[in-house]
Amino acid sequence: MTSKQWFIQMCCLAGLLLGVSFNSNAAPNNKATIYVIIDDIGYRHTDDQALVLPNEVTLSILPHTPLAEALAKKAHGQSREVMLHLPMAAYSDKTLGPGAITPQMVPEEISYTFANAINSVPFAIGVNNHMGSELTASEEAMTLVMQQIKQRNLFFVDSRTTPNSVAQDVAQQQHVPNARRHVFLDHELTEDFMQSQWQRLIRLAKHNGQAIAIAHPHPESIAFLLQKLGNLDTEHIELRPISHYFRQGSSQVLFTAEGAVLPATPIAPR
Repeated sequence: MTSKQWFIQMCCLAGLLLGVSFNSNAAPNNKATIYVIIDDIGYRHTDDQALVLPNEVTLSILPHTPLAEALAKKAHGQSREVMLHLPMAAYSDKTLGPGAITPQMVPEEISYTFANAINSVPFAIGVNNHMGSELTASEEAMTLVMQQIKQRNLFFVDSRTTPNSVAQDVAQQQHVPNARRHVFLDHELTEDFMQSQWQRLIRLAKHNGQAIAIAHPHPESIAFLLQKLGNLDTEHIELRPISHYFRQGSSQVLFTAEGAVLPATPIAPR
């Protein structure tokens, strides 16, 4: 064998080996991915029922609530991801609760309030908004919030409580990893509504490769999710922790085949 023939054979062998390596990194089953966040956590002792869900389900915990620290530590002990569910000013008359950010705050107040909020939820790796129809529509206020998030190397998930939200645009400008929820699973606590929202989640995931759902720690929601998440194989869907979304370098919006942005499930501003 000449040196030229040997070199050609080695190149072919290297190509085969590289092909095997590339294929081994590809998704073996091409399953679509869903991400589930349970938020509004921290006030009720029944909130710990969320801990019976698969560990890939993320808990987003309200700051300064009676159970915030304990539930965050329990979740972390399960290798479950934890987020801060940060209260933000809304147009509704519902009480925001402690740790809320409002557009009337000066930068120093936002910095102080955010720092105290994130410190009250151990192991938080990201943030999503609690309510926030007013604040998330304010570019100035959201810029200050995103600066706090960026300083701590966190990510942001826009709960999309208003179609007027600029949160993701501002996050992009501030180079904060960001995403948005696509489905509210239990905005209405009925079997029919949750089933329709679940089907929407699955359709979005299959069409776009992945989708994000937000739900709450209601007993009805937990029971529904236990049943549905236990049968994902039949849907050819996999459940991943929310941080996986950002490790994939995912685009920040979902598109239809025609290129139009798919709207989040419409809800009344809150």
